[in-house]
Amino acid sequence: MLFVFLELIPPESIEELRMEIAIFCLGVAYLILAIRIYSHFFLKPADPTMTLKKGFLELSQLLALLPRKERQDELEQKFAGLLHDFHSLSYHRTFFYRRSKENRLYDMFSSLIQRFSYLIADDDWREELDGPQIRLLEQLSDFLKSIAKELDTGIQGNWIGQAKQFLDNMSVREGRVRIFCRSFLHMLILMLGSMTGDRSVVHGVDGQRMKELAHQVWVRRSTESFEMRFAMRLSMVMTISCIVGYVLPVVKSYWIPLNAFLLIQPSYEDSSYRMKTRPIGTLIGCFLEFWIQPILPGLWGEIGFALVMISLMYCATPGTWYQPIFSTCYALTMASMTLDETTAITLRILYLGAAVVIVFLVNSFFFPMRRETLFKHNMKSLFRLHNDYWELIRRGITGMNNLSITTEILIYFHTIYEECATYLKKNPDFPGQKELQKVLIRLWHMFSELEQIYYLVQTGSIQSEEKGRLLHLIDSIEEDLYPIIRYEKIPKLREEIKYREPEVGYVLKRYLNHAESLHQYRDSIPF
Repeated sequence: MLFVFLELIPPESIEELRMEIAIFCLGVAYLILAIRIYSHFFLKPADPTMTLKKGFLELSQLLALLPRKERQDELEQKFAGLLHDFHSLSYHRTFFYRRSKENRLYDMFSSLIQRFSYLIADDDWREELDGPQIRLLEQLSDFLKSIAKELDTGIQGNWIGQAKQFLDNMSVREGRVRIFCRSFLHMLILMLGSMTGDRSVVHGVDGQRMKELAHQVWVRRSTESFEMRFAMRLSMVMTISCIVGYVLPVVKSYWIPLNAFLLIQPSYEDSSYRMKTRPIGTLIGCFLEFWIQPILPGLWGEIGFALVMISLMYCATPGTWYQPIFSTCYALTMASMTLDETTAITLRILYLGAAVVIVFLVNSFFFPMRRETLFKHNMKSLFRLHNDYWELIRRGITGMNNLSITTEILIYFHTIYEECATYLKKNPDFPGQKELQKVLIRLWHMFSELEQIYYLVQTGSIQSEEKGRLLHLIDSIEEDLYPIIRYEKIPKLREEIKYREPEVGYVLKRYLNHAESLHQYRDSIPF
């Protein structure tokens, strides 16, 4: 709406700008009111019990599909849909809203679904799949079906007992299936235990989440940070283009920063690609506009054509060569209402050329971020996230953490992991490519083990007298900048692992074993 105002009625004074902003705010308020009225009269609130019952049934189907390689596509589709639905319901989607018991349960359930990422993202684990592991997955599937059928009976204690029996009697051999099942059961126990209690509501914004947000901002303040480098390039591009547009004594000069904003992208390669595709689409759009605009039947014909063009623009994929065709036709049609058509086309092409030059210069000389550099940053972030998770474990030793934070850090880890894995697959000539693929797998195992440690802490598996021992272990690990713990420290740390709960000692030793194995790839890690 504001863009249309600028096209038709460019403000010549502060008062006119205020009027346009007021109209824009009025339109937004009208939209909010319409959504509120619609939700009040036409949307029924979801029944938490029925929602979770459906979720457990779908999780049961996912477990049944895991061993069946021929149905991998169906598994991925069901997983993506279920994860999206519960992320939309969970607390981290309503950051500034009140926390209810239902929101906490949705958040836990979305974290439970996320366990499947370890087996869905790649299928190397299928090579080690045997009969006992398949039977275990089938038993867990049947267990979730029984939970779904009896969810409204309130017998959570019986389910928790059965889940603990699964953990105690798990006789499958070591491997990713065992890691997945134990991590899944720990999260399930924590969720079932949270289903009891009152329905009290915590008002206000969670202070712990604000601290986590402040920590993430602090981590990203470095000029090595991908976010910081992109923000600096974006701010420089917008500053230069806005200054150029302001000092030029011509109309529509705001097209320069508008085009520059669309051209600047997080990576150098993506920006270069758009600097090729956008001029092509713009030239085609100018050609079409030159021939179509004169035959449009008056003002309403122009408005109708502009409406069709902007609709197609939002349907097209951003960054493609054909999307600028629609945006150019729309912008030129609106501009021709107050400007000569030939002049508008000329200015459109000149302003796009100016934006391309500005973005090219900034990308080349100020905080460049090529894909190789981005990959190295992502690898560094994977190691840093391990330390962040150790901090969550430290906080969990003295009190219950907000599970939405663990969900977010897990999603962040998998997002970066997938970017790193994709880069290595597309660049087989990258130095140490095969070794780095093995490093990624080990980091994946270690992160899964960190999750298990976290949930063991949350479920009370660490005794009071053992908490100091675990805190000492965390201090020793965090003395190093990354989880590549110094080789000479690992034997001593392994000797100090003495806990009453056997599962705690097992997971910690597995973590140290994987950390030790990283040393053979130390020369390949690109930082």
